[in-house]
Amino acid sequence: MKKEIILIESRDAAFRDLVLETPVGRKLSTCMQCGICAGSCPVSHEMDYNPRQLVRMVQLGLKKEVLNSNTIWICTTCFSCSVRCPRGIRPTELMETLKPIAIAEGVKNKNERFDGVFSDVVRKNGRASEFLLISKYSLKEPEMIKQAPFGLSLFSKGKLPLTIDKMENTRELDTVFKLGEKAEKKESKEIRETGTKKEKEEPETQETDK
Repeated sequence: MKKEIILIESRDAAFRDLVLETPVGRKLSTCMQCGICAGSCPVSHEMDYNPRQLVRMVQLGLKKEVLNSNTIWICTTCFSCSVRCPRGIRPTELMETLKPIAIAEGVKNKNERFDGVFSDVVRKNGRASEFLLISKYSLKEPEMIKQAPFGLSLFSKGKLPLTIDKMENTRELDTVFKLGEKAEKKESKEIRETGTKKEKEEPETQETDK
């Protein structure tokens, strides 16, 4: 996967400090770049930056590259990296910490769109439907048309059922989603306020250093 050249000017100290001050970020500075997290990740081959690289990028304060990376959206939260890290760093939780920051910053990513479609299908039906998921995501992601031959082969072999399995009562599930949305909005607001505060403090800090 082609990657853009990262320039030293991309560093954002306020973003770095914001992440490092979160509960999961306090141990990031101890990362020794051993690569166990990357080697343990079952989907690292689909990421533009693997977990090891992403941790280092956070340490350097590469805000734009980190938040625009597909890594935080592709992570399957299998926790293999978090369980095996010899430093006790939790890359899985780091991904979940970075998501609301990206959302608060208005970063758009096609993998975020998939997350949204998946959540919508589960919320309305109580279960994941492959047919609905593929159909709705294809409307949002035109490039999915390239997967049509593969989808047809699955359908012909009975691997892609058109029937939709739905829960009888999804009210409790809807309540769970609403609580999650409320918490997400609160977290995004806190992140924006903290980020704004740090941006204002940064020039004063630089002036003091001089």
